[in-house]
Parts: sequence; structure tokens; C-alpha cells
Amino acid sequence: QLGQLKPFLQTTFLVMFYSAALFLAIGTFMISANGTTTYGVILSGFLFALLLECYWCCQLVDRLNEVNTQIGILLCSLDWPVELQYTKATASRYRQARSSLLIM
Repeated sequence: QLGQLKPFLQTTFLVMFYSAALFLAIGTFMISANGTTTYGVILSGFLFALLLECYWCCQLVDRLNEVNTQIGILLCSLDWPVELQYTKATASRYRQARSSLLIM
């Protein structure tokens, strides 16, 4: 399901990032052109919140990429022939390992 949403999320994040950069540029220009006014203070607060939101989104994506890499490393380091041998004694462990792999 995440694979189906991936193109949408890439486009959405791209639009959000560049619109934030545009808002920052316009807001900074307006604050520098008009000087310190009440509107400028409110606008600077909005721009700060926008920067913070972009930073949090970037951090979230970085953390998800790190977790994805760690999961891949752990999956590749499993002892596949030992974990996935089916015998009557290890039937429950076989099912557990198989269901875990299917989830991942």
C-alpha cells in the first residue's frame, strides 16, 4: 500500500518544500522592505513555523530511511537455512519466522 502512495507522497513533499522556500523568500523580502511592524512579527512567526514543519518532515524521512536500511541489514543477516527448516518439532517457529518475513 505504501508503494501505491509513494508517487503521491513524492509530489506532495516536493510541492510543500518548494512552496515553503517561496514563502520564506517572499516573507523575508516583505519583512526587510516594510521594517518591523506587527504584521512583520506575525509573518516571521509563520515563517518560523513553516521552517520547523519542513525540518520535521525531513527528519521523519531520514529516520524512516535509516530504519529501512537497518531492517534490510537484519533480514540479510538471518540464518535462512536454519530458520526456515520445517520439522514437526520446529513447526511453530517455522510459521513465526515465515509470517515475520511476509510482514517485512
